[in-house]
Amino acid sequence: MRKSIFDIAAERLDMNSDTDRLIALATTEKTLYDGYFQKSYTLFDYVDDCCFSRWRYRGRYINAKDFLNALDFDNLVQMARHNLEKHLTLIELIYNFWNLAYNELDKDPCPEGLTGDFNFHHLKKVMDQILDENNHIAIGNEDNDHFIVVENKPEVTAVAEIMPTESLSLEVIKYNHRSLKGNIDLKRAILLKLGAEIEPKRSNLRSINSHLESDIFTLLNNLNIRHNNCAVNDQKNYKEAIAAMTTEQLEEWYDELYQMILLGFLLLDNVERSNKVAGLKSQI
Repeated sequence: MRKSIFDIAAERLDMNSDTDRLIALATTEKTLYDGYFQKSYTLFDYVDDCCFSRWRYRGRYINAKDFLNALDFDNLVQMARHNLEKHLTLIELIYNFWNLAYNELDKDPCPEGLTGDFNFHHLKKVMDQILDENNHIAIGNEDNDHFIVVENKPEVTAVAEIMPTESLSLEVIKYNHRSLKGNIDLKRAILLKLGAEIEPKRSNLRSINSHLESDIFTLLNNLNIRHNNCAVNDQKNYKEAIAAMTTEQLEEWYDELYQMILLGFLLLDNVERSNKVAGLKSQI
């Protein structure tokens, strides 16, 4: 059977060619135009000249070039051609820069004469499509000036949406960020925060699922999270089985606990929904 031009084109998409497209649209093509200065910009150049200095997440970096040097940008681009993790990191970088520029376009009033052409907007579609094909998603904070790329897990998004604060929502999401793989200290810190949030709801969770409630708090209290369960001289909290675990084994248990806490929050959130359904059922 003859292949259509669309089938042929789709078959030839790969990380190497996608990297070329991303770099061309972000650093080579002049897709933004400032009518006031009558100057055209690439996305990266516009961020460097007009946005980076106001970015809350710039840290101590002087400008965009300084930030890119810290990321070893040229090497990142080369590795993104054949390594999915690096490819996603490249997209995460461009996604943040794209939104910095877009936030300028979206201002009311917009900066004098600033416009983005077709390929500027097409760049976001390209990034979103690549992320979707790899079951990832870019999630931003409330101001859309800080984005992270994480695996697209509906249960994570559902729990993040019911957290009482934006910072806690981001903690829920960040746990799944690929940069945390192997970083047991940061995972422990997030579990501590989630544990503190679910603690006041403990009795409610027990009434819904006593086994889950028991498992969650047993692990919180005995996995070297809330207490130092690995210090021999701490006889009250020392747990030989935990102290004997490798970092990899402990991380696996942390990941299990994270999933259980997510389930706990979802069950708690479902109580009100179930009560509404019960009310409706009584009228049917």
